[in-house]
Amino acid sequence: MLTIITSDTLSQLKYIIDQLTSEEYTKKLTVLNDSTIGQHVRHILEFYICLSEGFGSGMVDYDRRKRNMSTQNDPNYAVIILDDLISTFSVADVKDSSLTNMIEFNGVTISTDSSVGREMVYLIEHSIHHYAIIGIALRHCFKHIDIPQNFGVAHSTTKHNLMVSEGPHHHH
Repeated sequence: MLTIITSDTLSQLKYIIDQLTSEEYTKKLTVLNDSTIGQHVRHILEFYICLSEGFGSGMVDYDRRKRNMSTQNDPNYAVIILDDLISTFSVADVKDSSLTNMIEFNGVTISTDSSVGREMVYLIEHSIHHYAIIGIALRHCFKHIDIPQNFGVAHSTTKHNLMVSEGPHHHH
C-alpha cells in the first residue's frame, strides 16, 4: 500500500511538471520568497534519492543529501528522476526493512531506529507539505496549470473531508 501511495504522490508531481515550461519551472516567485518551483521539486526528490540510497546501506541521513542543480533547473531532467524514483519505490521492500536514521541537532548526531516503511510515510507527508506550497504558487502565478484535486492535501484531511461530505448516517 505504501508503495502505491508513494507512486501516486510522485506521479502527481510529474503531472504538474509536465505542464510547466522551463521558464515557469525556474522563475523566481515572490509568493515563494523568491525561490522557484524547481527548487522545491529538487528538495522533495533529494529526500527520496537519499532514502533509496539507504536501502543498501541500512542507514539514511537526509542532512547528507546531494544537491543536484539539474533537477532544479531542467524540468525534463526532473521528470526522468521522478520516473526512476517511481520504479525504485514501486518495488521497495517495506516489510521488515530496518533502517538507522541519522540526524544532527546543534552539532550532536542522533541515531534512531527506523524502517523503510516509516521513512516512506515521512517522505509522503514531507512531499504533500511542499505540494501545498507549490499549489499556492501555481494558483497565484500560473493559473493555466491543471492541479489535481488533492494536490498538497494531507491524507488525514482528505479522509476527514470525505467523512464530513458523506455525513455520519445516510441510511434511510
